[in-house]
Amino acid sequence: MRSFTIRRQAAVAALGVAACMSWQARGAVITVPPAEGERPAHPPMGVNLEYVLDYARSEMFVDCIKSARAFGSAKAPWDEKAPVDKDGWPTGDAGTVVMADVPVPPGAYLFTCTGHCRLGVLSAGTSVQGQGYDRASNTTTGIINVGQNANQLFINFTGTQGAAGGGVKNIRLYRPGYRPAGGVGAPKEEIFTKEFLHAIEPFQALRLMDFTRTNTNDAVEWADRTKPTDALQSGKRGAAWEYGIALGNTAKKDLWINVPVKASDDYVRQLAKLLKEKLDPDRVVYVEYSNEVWNSLFPQFGANFDAAKAEVAREGDSSLLSDHGKDNNPYYWAWKRVAQRLIQIEQIFKEVWGAEAINTRIRPVLASQSANAFMLQMQMDFIAKNYGHPAGLIYGVAGAPYLGLSQKFSNDDSLTVDQIFKEGVPDQMKWVKEVTTNYQVIARYYRVHNLCYEGGMGIEGEHSVDAKIAANRDPRIGGAIKNYFDQWYGLGGDLFMYFNLAGPYGKYGNWGLTEDIRKATAKTQAVDEVIAGALPPVRVGTALPAEGGGAATIDATAADAKEGGSVGKSSDGTFLQWTKDGNWFEYLLLVKQAGVYALTVQTGATNDAGRLDLSLSDTPLGTVNVPNSGGVTTWGSTQPVLVRLSPGQLVLRVKVAKEGMNLRSIRIEKRGEDGGG
Repeated sequence: MRSFTIRRQAAVAALGVAACMSWQARGAVITVPPAEGERPAHPPMGVNLEYVLDYARSEMFVDCIKSARAFGSAKAPWDEKAPVDKDGWPTGDAGTVVMADVPVPPGAYLFTCTGHCRLGVLSAGTSVQGQGYDRASNTTTGIINVGQNANQLFINFTGTQGAAGGGVKNIRLYRPGYRPAGGVGAPKEEIFTKEFLHAIEPFQALRLMDFTRTNTNDAVEWADRTKPTDALQSGKRGAAWEYGIALGNTAKKDLWINVPVKASDDYVRQLAKLLKEKLDPDRVVYVEYSNEVWNSLFPQFGANFDAAKAEVAREGDSSLLSDHGKDNNPYYWAWKRVAQRLIQIEQIFKEVWGAEAINTRIRPVLASQSANAFMLQMQMDFIAKNYGHPAGLIYGVAGAPYLGLSQKFSNDDSLTVDQIFKEGVPDQMKWVKEVTTNYQVIARYYRVHNLCYEGGMGIEGEHSVDAKIAANRDPRIGGAIKNYFDQWYGLGGDLFMYFNLAGPYGKYGNWGLTEDIRKATAKTQAVDEVIAGALPPVRVGTALPAEGGGAATIDATAADAKEGGSVGKSSDGTFLQWTKDGNWFEYLLLVKQAGVYALTVQTGATNDAGRLDLSLSDTPLGTVNVPNSGGVTTWGSTQPVLVRLSPGQLVLRVKVAKEGMNLRSIRIEKRGEDGGG
């Protein structure tokens, strides 16, 4: 349940329903659209990919040079100081860090390049053999042998000549067992390693946030992007979109893309065109604006904040971000700009792909801060107020409900592995349930999907590092993962993007499902079992009908979400008092049986002037009159509202249209299929 903290954002505009309830007296029944589509048989899960870097653990590319570090001097390849041409190839003698601080798979690596050079290695346990030069093709080749237990691979090339512009070009270093297209054992081009493709095989979708270096990607125009012809794919703008598309096609996976924070409309348009042209027709694309734009640790926070302030300054009182001058908080402007920019991106994709692709093959996702549902509510309300119903514009919302440790445990220098599993993880599961429920309520009210852009085990931090690393390798983590996903899907959660496929364990995090792409772990085994298993049924929400088929009674104070102003609980905690115009309260319902239900609200008032607007997942139910019960703690009931419901989760919103009452409870009773009984 969302905590009963007062929220101060502007409530959604009144639904414009008629106040007259005479039609209810005649027994009219309102049919509420189904809550959601058919749920899949198995848990929908994707995975975040690593950066394309020399110290990554995923072994993505067959050609190691694509993930190598920027070219450095021949004597110190790590200094990244080699002059390069427009495509990034060195114009003279140079070297590069191919792999560092990772297990380097042993075996024979084939080196090729255009031009003549002497190939060398500068790392222990490695050697060069069979080097040669073919004058006819102007190609240098050689074999680099890597022994067991190597954790570095540094190479250099000296005496360079023969390539246009100096140096050598088209440098390739093929992993053991792989050879160039057309060569023996490689009849066609292989871009990605079999080991990597095997590791991502269980997942439905791939999030390319780190793959395309979203957090440092400052591209504005399409010409600024990384190109597949660039020497390296490891720069600050990440790998080329073409490689991401090729990966989706090769692995038969959906893609989750992150549009760079500064990308122009033309950049977005060209990206949309590229995806439409190159991505296989059976694949879908989840579209997110940048990554964690709310997070001040990332440069995109400042870029978005400055853009929001500039827009308000430029547009003055006509600015949507400032609500035409009514909102003076620049941080709120920035939050709303994330939603605004996503809608602008969605409109561009609609122009390119056609309206029928939106929310089918193109699925815009509004990602926000899990710990701050107030932010997401403001963003969704902003969309609804200024652009139309969110369900017609975006596919879903997304947060990052990591299962980590609270500060009490994470900052403990004497933490043990047993404590982590017996106390720390169960304690944090409560927080995960709370923040997931918050997002589920917002998603269900606006009839969009609740997704996870990042999540998984977040047992990390600089205290008791050894215990945290050991916990991530402990067999018990498999059970924790299974419980975590049972809760996520049981709350009604949809596609979950695990973070991360692979990565090292240490004080900066233990995010990877594995530290070595070739090795299964308790984490990978647990995730595989979850994906292969049946999707857990939705279990959260007030059940309709109640246990035994009776009426369900919901305490008004048990709201899952609210816009409160000065409203608060009574001293005994049994009812809501001091309600004001515009206050609203939301309650998550779980309809288990289709049928007609009667809904009443128990209120206390000294006159009959009060009015309540009711809605179910943004479907207006009308305005009900609050009766004069003879006292603010003497309880009466509104006239019943009859609704026809289908199974699934819905959100009831009770909004104060005209103040003058206390609220005690909501009663929902099944009346059968025709409203009688």
